[in-house]
Amino acid sequence: MKKLLKIVRFVVLIGVLSVLFCACHSLSADGNRVQKTLLSRQAEVQTLLAQLQPLLEQHKLDSLLPLSHAYPEIVFYVYDHHGLLFWSHNWLVANGLYRVRYDDWWLGRFDNAIGVGRWTKCGDYSVCTIIPLKFQFAQYSERLPNDFIPPFDADNRWLIRRQRVNEGCYAIMADDGTYLFSLVPPEMEQEEPLPALSPDSFSYGTLFTEPQHGLSRYHLMIGIVLLICMIVITAFVINLWRSHGVRNMKVYTKVQYLVVALVLAGFVYVFFMSTSYVRRHYEQRQQAGQQAKARYIQAVLEELYYWDIHLSALNTRGLNTDLRDLSYTYETDILVYDTRGRLVGSSVPQLLESGLISPVIAPEPFFTDSVDRICYEQIGSVPYLTAYTTFYNGNQVAIGYIAVPCYVSSAQVEQEVTEYIGRFLPPYIFLLVLAFVIAVFVTQRLTRNMRNMADTMHRFQLGKDNYIRYEGHDELGELIGQYNLMVKQLEQSTTKLAQSERESAWRTMARQIAHEINNSLTPMKLSVQQLQRIKGTEYFDERFDRASRLLLEQFDDLGRIATTFSDFAKMPEVKPSEVDVAEKLFSAVSLMRVSDPDIPIRYVGPESGVMAYADAEQVAHVFTNIIKNALQALHGHKDSDIIVMLKQAAPETMVQRRLPATYTWVEISISDNGPGIPQNIQDKIFMPNFTTKSTGMGLGLAITKNIVDGSEGVITFDTSAKGTTFYVYFKKL
Repeated sequence: MKKLLKIVRFVVLIGVLSVLFCACHSLSADGNRVQKTLLSRQAEVQTLLAQLQPLLEQHKLDSLLPLSHAYPEIVFYVYDHHGLLFWSHNWLVANGLYRVRYDDWWLGRFDNAIGVGRWTKCGDYSVCTIIPLKFQFAQYSERLPNDFIPPFDADNRWLIRRQRVNEGCYAIMADDGTYLFSLVPPEMEQEEPLPALSPDSFSYGTLFTEPQHGLSRYHLMIGIVLLICMIVITAFVINLWRSHGVRNMKVYTKVQYLVVALVLAGFVYVFFMSTSYVRRHYEQRQQAGQQAKARYIQAVLEELYYWDIHLSALNTRGLNTDLRDLSYTYETDILVYDTRGRLVGSSVPQLLESGLISPVIAPEPFFTDSVDRICYEQIGSVPYLTAYTTFYNGNQVAIGYIAVPCYVSSAQVEQEVTEYIGRFLPPYIFLLVLAFVIAVFVTQRLTRNMRNMADTMHRFQLGKDNYIRYEGHDELGELIGQYNLMVKQLEQSTTKLAQSERESAWRTMARQIAHEINNSLTPMKLSVQQLQRIKGTEYFDERFDRASRLLLEQFDDLGRIATTFSDFAKMPEVKPSEVDVAEKLFSAVSLMRVSDPDIPIRYVGPESGVMAYADAEQVAHVFTNIIKNALQALHGHKDSDIIVMLKQAAPETMVQRRLPATYTWVEISISDNGPGIPQNIQDKIFMPNFTTKSTGMGLGLAITKNIVDGSEGVITFDTSAKGTTFYVYFKKL
């Protein structure tokens, strides 16, 4: 326990030191990542310029838009001597770009971001490429934080400063090794808090309202779905662990989980597909609504500016007033661009003044032929929809472009999803529970007869009713029918086999008895015939006495044969109970010592007090039969020795002998140092009528095994050329 506490303390100490080390080196780590990412982006700029060069030399400005899609993390502008010709994106608000020296990287502060830029000369054109680093909004909004712009990954607390600071900062270099800027910790240079901006806007107003935190109903429903899935998965894993694998799992359990899993999978699929459909449907409605508003606004502006042939800064004030009125009418913000793509009118001009929206139109509707379209734009990292259409005058001459933005609120989407899910979730949960109940009921009905069949086969005993009753005619009925037919055939075969075995046993017994009787009758007959020949002679008396002794011995053998056969034929029923096996064993050893004092019999173990489960009347025959066989095996053997031992069976012995570990076992071993049992007859030792001696019926060990087996014990032996050991095991009480 002390070692474990030391290890825990050491791990905690290492963790604290690691956290402190990471905190101390977080600026350095972030600086390394920013430097590595910047070099990668600068390499992409070189590739982009290599692709722009031939297109600009051939004046193929229409081919530049695909390059903006290929490099979404790089913003580039193309100028000629007249001014701006092309821009790849409009989310970066870069008003008033000034030309500096060509082919030198510089740090620029734009209206809504900080980035690294570079001017490059491409023939008659000038290209300004910008790599945005971090948002820098001029006002505060929780939805528009001043975060690093992907793929740059750094702590948003770090400030970007142009001047180099040596201590506590991290300097960022360009690909040519020149200094660009430094990452500065916030405590080194405090910035004044930015003012909050709350414009009176229909489309952008949500960006400046505090988002609602907490658990929504939609997330609560997702939590319920995930909870149901986790409960089912957890129950399956627990059942799988208890069953030690799928193969050992009950059939009805497999079917239940299969049905529930299918219903649950269908429910989850429908749930997420429905939410996805609701989201798409909501966005499609928003898009259709914005396009309809754009057409209505187009018609109104066409009447208002019927005679205008162009839009410019001269009519911006009047246009803003008209757009403001229309925005209240149609409850949406409106932006108007001239034919060059510059913003000339807005219902919310303060957004342009604060640098939130770009003064140029999105490149997709402007540099393509399809002006009437829906585009996804963004302010910072917040996306929104914008419907574009052409601004016509009364003569159907295009004098500009109309943009109608719409911010798709996630709260509104969740509300739509919640309303939809709220209608079908309760019925689906009810169907899920109903499917589970039906699965349990059906599988139990289907597998009940299978369990009955398994229980019947487990309790199968010949001579008893082993048939299964089933009235159905399905596949299970066919299986049970085949089982009943097999039981019937087995009973018939068992009856025939038992009858054949009995007949064979009696034939063998009759031959054995006849052989034993003939062995005794032959010398008796010869003795009587000899007495008849010498009757009346002087040798009669002497031979009579000898023949009488022989006849008496043969009579004793015949009596022994009859007694042994009678004992085997009766084979009394074994009635195990509580018995002191130590006392019975010691008595048997003492008795056998007297019967043959020439062979020593040593006893190791207690003389009483070991209670076991055995037949109290017949257990002594087990010990005397085994010891008697040992004495007979040692007859005529030099240095004969018999060791009888009683002890409790060791755990490794129980494993070796395959004894059930639920009981404690008594081990009785009877060892001799005789010649051992030959390999070819070891399997026949406990068979009735088998013997290797010239006398005897070969029933002693057969009776012994019957007594041990009836007492729920085990008897076995180990033998070699150095002797034989018989082991008897009884359950200890």
